[in-house]
Amino acid sequence: MDKAFLERYADVLLAAVNLQPGQNLLVRGEPVHLPFAAIVAERAYAKGARYVRFDNNEIENPLMYRARIAHSAEEHLSYVPQFRKDTLESMINEDWALIAIRTPEDPEFLAALDQGRNSATAKAIATAMRPYQSRISNNEIAWLVAFYPTEKLAAKIMEMPAGPEAVEALWRVLIPILRLDKPDPAAFWVAHGQELALRADKLNSLRLDRVRFKGPGTDLSIGLMKGSIWHGGPDKTHTGRVFAPNIPSEEVFTSPDYRRTEGRVAFTCPVFVPTVGKTVSGGWLEFKDGKVVNYGAAEGKDVLDVYLGMDEGARYLGEVALVDTSSPIFQAKRVFYNILFDENASCHIALGSAYPGCVQGGASMGEEELKAAGANAACVHTDFMIGSPEVEVYGYLADGKEIPIIKGGVFAL
Repeated sequence: MDKAFLERYADVLLAAVNLQPGQNLLVRGEPVHLPFAAIVAERAYAKGARYVRFDNNEIENPLMYRARIAHSAEEHLSYVPQFRKDTLESMINEDWALIAIRTPEDPEFLAALDQGRNSATAKAIATAMRPYQSRISNNEIAWLVAFYPTEKLAAKIMEMPAGPEAVEALWRVLIPILRLDKPDPAAFWVAHGQELALRADKLNSLRLDRVRFKGPGTDLSIGLMKGSIWHGGPDKTHTGRVFAPNIPSEEVFTSPDYRRTEGRVAFTCPVFVPTVGKTVSGGWLEFKDGKVVNYGAAEGKDVLDVYLGMDEGARYLGEVALVDTSSPIFQAKRVFYNILFDENASCHIALGSAYPGCVQGGASMGEEELKAAGANAACVHTDFMIGSPEVEVYGYLADGKEIPIIKGGVFAL
């Protein structure tokens, strides 16, 4: 794609994160993203940014990470330098905006690593960063997760050899999904966000006690907290600045009561687990009293072994989200091996941390208060897709009244 097109995309991302004149911006990604990050920086400075930084720390630098996992002394694998924490804390305290590009140069680079050693390092980093990531997910700053095609990822998605042709082919799929074919894509996302917010308002007005998913291999009941709040579309920082945390976004979501999930659920599409760097296909989970007590997969059970062992909270739910078949990502009929896209194609659940903003009064609660209210605490959070046209979703009031939410893949509210 030419520079003018990429500038147009950069403007959409900057509008989504609502960058203000005089504000600092952090762009996080892998080295392969640097040319696009430079375009984002140019557009940010043109809009009045004070300072733009590109950060590819150890997690976003696959070659450095692979070298560490392969060759570091085992006693050093859990070391996390203080400056990593200081950088995030300073950014939050100074009210930076954050754009995180979450597309690996090579989606398979972690797969060949010793998963025991990888898990030790990933868990140490996630645990050390947990207080700061919690502050970001609690909207202390404006943040955005974004997608940018890389050659090997494009090859995997498009099922063709890696190279510029694969990237161009993927862009042709992405343009309608990102609404870059609209006269004003940024304006579209504002209007679309308002539609999602109205859908969330409707769910909140019902005051549901639980939701139930029923379909092939699935009969799952997810209890909600009394203070569970459905969200969709734009969000707000603590200071009231509106921003969009995901582009694209097609979901409405909340954090359930982590103690109240019961039953069995089947994954309806392959799930790429970034922490492990491998894919789970044909996966399933069984829950009792909120906890995963049994699980399996046609392919990639070892991925679940590693993930579920990273944290006690990884066995409990932190999110349930609703997406219907009107999503252009679903209609693309592709697996993107990227949570940002795949989660917006289908209803999904997340094993791991809850969102404080999905709990009434949660923004001012500490971790123990949140957990007492029913919000899961963990150092990880990964989405698993469970929706399809064959999976119906029902809501239940406290008195047991049943309300259809999604039937035949379409929202019924």
